[in-house]
Amino acid sequence: MDNVYISLLHDFTGSLQSATGFLAEHEELEVQFGELRRNARLDALVKTKTPDGGSCVLAIEMKRIAYPRDVRMAISHLMEYRATAPQDTRVELCFVADSISPGSRQALREAGINYYDQSGTLYFKYHTWLVDIERAPIRPARKKDFALFSGAREQVVHALLYHWYGNADEGDITGAELASLSHTSTYTVSSTMQALEQLDFVESKGSGPSQRRRLRDPAALVDAWAEEWTRRREVKTRWYTYAPSGHITDRVIEGFVSHARQEWALTGAAAANAIVPRLTQVDRVEVIVQPGEAEQLASAIGLTQADKGSNVVMIERTGASLLFLDEHPERPHSRFASRFIQYLDLLNGYGRNKELAEEFRKHALKIGSSK
Repeated sequence: MDNVYISLLHDFTGSLQSATGFLAEHEELEVQFGELRRNARLDALVKTKTPDGGSCVLAIEMKRIAYPRDVRMAISHLMEYRATAPQDTRVELCFVADSISPGSRQALREAGINYYDQSGTLYFKYHTWLVDIERAPIRPARKKDFALFSGAREQVVHALLYHWYGNADEGDITGAELASLSHTSTYTVSSTMQALEQLDFVESKGSGPSQRRRLRDPAALVDAWAEEWTRRREVKTRWYTYAPSGHITDRVIEGFVSHARQEWALTGAAAANAIVPRLTQVDRVEVIVQPGEAEQLASAIGLTQADKGSNVVMIERTGASLLFLDEHPERPHSRFASRFIQYLDLLNGYGRNKELAEEFRKHALKIGSSK
């Protein structure tokens, strides 16, 4: 066992002592157990002295980042150890990690296993003792978010949320169905689903081609996507067009319907306010266009480039942003970005977008307030 795990173990025993008075007297690392499995090993056994003068042995499994799959394996391993422990020894099963997701914590509780992670979370039951300190898990490294919310994988995430939105009561979906919905390969779906399952966003049942997944926590997935989204740097150009007061959205839609030959979509406040009216006035329209198309479209529609005083913003994107476009019932031939993209684009901090974003999240996405 390397020094990082040893340090983590000592953090746990130190926190336990501070909270309960349990004193670690002796520790063994990588303990072999069981007669039938010579290679079965427990990460640590710690003999403790209890505040009432008794003794208790802590059987401990450890991980750095604890995903649900790792936790299920650890639970099985700890139960296997308990079955081989001497009958006259009081053993408490414990799981220790740098970070334990909320779903994994619940699984440990249901299995009757104590746990600790570096956020300061500590759950420990012993006789009539109960320590229950819950803190937000430490987030996994950001590089996982970048890999997950980009390119074809981002299309899979978007498709999963879109499927959940339309099928909240029957949310299971196969990999083949998700590949078709997201316009990606089954390989991309499979690798994305594995990452989402590790992060506790989805749960699966079955195996092979018939395996089905269900979105476990849509709010958390939207929050994770939003965190990455707001860090992006994109190509945006700003333009001006004359429009009668209050009719800028209709003016832009008419122009794009007449002249755009490639995919495009309204997004941001103008689109969101048309679905969930909360703003008395929207002073600019944001439009997603294909990369390299902005200047040609602006010229065709009659827009004037304007770094100051602009009322049209073109954002160059492709991929997930142009999936699941919708036509507004009162605006024939219009193209509105999906509600998830609209919400993400409201997080840019412009004007009263933050206020509209919370209302849109609640009423249009049917998801509770952001963290």
